[in-house]
Amino acid sequence: MKKMRRKKKRMKVTRKKKKKPSIRELTIDILKKSKKPLHYREITVRLKKRGYRFHRRDPERSVYIIINRYPKIFRKTKPATYRLR
Repeated sequence: MKKMRRKKKRMKVTRKKKKKPSIRELTIDILKKSKKPLHYREITVRLKKRGYRFHRRDPERSVYIIINRYPKIFRKTKPATYRLR
C-alpha cells in the first residue's frame, strides 16, 4: 500500500491596506480648513503639498473635473472659484 500524503493548506495572510483618501475627500478637507472660497489651481497646489500623487499629466484638470462632478458638495462663487455648500 502506498502512503497517502496530504498537502498542508497554507493560509494566506492578508493585510489590509490603508485606503488613500480621494481627491474629493481631500478637497472637502482643504475647503473646510481654508474657511474661504479657493480657485481650483490653489486647491491643486495644496493637494500637492499634502503629498497627493496625481496619475494624470494635468492635475489641475483632475481637480476641476471632480469639483464640477459634485455640484451638491461644491458651490461656485466666482469663475473657477469654489466653496463648500
